[in-house]
Amino acid sequence: MTPERSPPCAAQGQSVAEIADRLHLAQGGSSSVSLIDTSTNTVITPVTLGTNPRAIAVTPDGTRAYVTNSGSGTVSVIDTATNTVLTAITFGTTPRGLAITPDGSRLYVANNSSGTVSVISTATNAVTGTITVGTTPYGVGITPDGTRAYVANQGSNSVSVIDTSTNSVLTSVTAGTSPFALAVA
Repeated sequence: MTPERSPPCAAQGQSVAEIADRLHLAQGGSSSVSLIDTSTNTVITPVTLGTNPRAIAVTPDGTRAYVTNSGSGTVSVIDTATNTVLTAITFGTTPRGLAITPDGSRLYVANNSSGTVSVISTATNAVTGTITVGTTPYGVGITPDGTRAYVANQGSNSVSVIDTSTNSVLTSVTAGTSPFALAVA
């Protein structure tokens, strides 16, 4: 039985994204992603990335993985068939969490140090917009229908709600102390 892809996660230190029979594990201390064969539980190969990779999101079709490199201010784009880095997108400061829309067309990346979220076209791997959110944004989640993105703002103890059709903040919700990770069901 082949495991299903898990939703992207943005945990401190390491993040996991499953693609069919492979698991991609961001290694924050080694500037790489380890690929693990889930049928044998063995490491296939490491993929070298930018400095301090933090979170991984995989396109719905499983062809590309996007990894935030918080130390180098980039997002690496990995071809999952060849396990090679296609490009590194430079933008923002200290990218942390990220999420891909259900149709796979856009990537939302939390820029931890600048209080913004960058919107990236997955067709061109170019930044198409920047949205101001709360202080120290970390985790990002997108609704199953793709109409809203939610951003956990660790420094302002809030969650920003983004309308993905306009890429504007609809509201901010008070969320307790230091929220940094979230999942949308």
